[in-house]
Amino acid sequence: MKNPLLVLALLGTTGPAAHAQATPAETKAVAQQLNRLMRNPKKPKQDLTLTMSGCHAEHIVRDRGADVKTSTPLGLSFNSGKSGWAMKMDNGVFEMKMSFDWADVTALTYERATDDDGQKHFQIKLNNHKKDSKGSSGPSVSFELPLYTTDEAVVKAMTARLEKVRQGCGGVLK
Repeated sequence: MKNPLLVLALLGTTGPAAHAQATPAETKAVAQQLNRLMRNPKKPKQDLTLTMSGCHAEHIVRDRGADVKTSTPLGLSFNSGKSGWAMKMDNGVFEMKMSFDWADVTALTYERATDDDGQKHFQIKLNNHKKDSKGSSGPSVSFELPLYTTDEAVVKAMTARLEKVRQGCGGVLK
């Protein structure tokens, strides 16, 4: 379930607090809490992390128990400025890295989700839309950050904290 009320409330916020940039300590605390919430207790060999440095972020998915069989290791990547992704896999190992600038995030929402194994959780969805060097519309990318909690208040608070980071980096909802 997407929460349009949260988005409307954030759009309607005015005053200095609405556009205050998160401090480095706040950003670090957000990342630490987010990384704890992204840990799936049913998948101990899987790590999901989000690291933030200023207005740049990198999301890493690493699974050391993946159901992957290859005759030779495989790796792919794509970069466009400071944003991009890279994926590699080998027998039993899968890793994907996605990097982006918060200013390119055009939407930040959350919704309820269920894993393939029936585990209920939430997902924060980030829509990233970058313009090319000529100002034309560039590639659009969406990805989710799973939060393994059933407490919607925790997810709502985390979404608001990420929104503060995004707005402090010049991101504008479209």
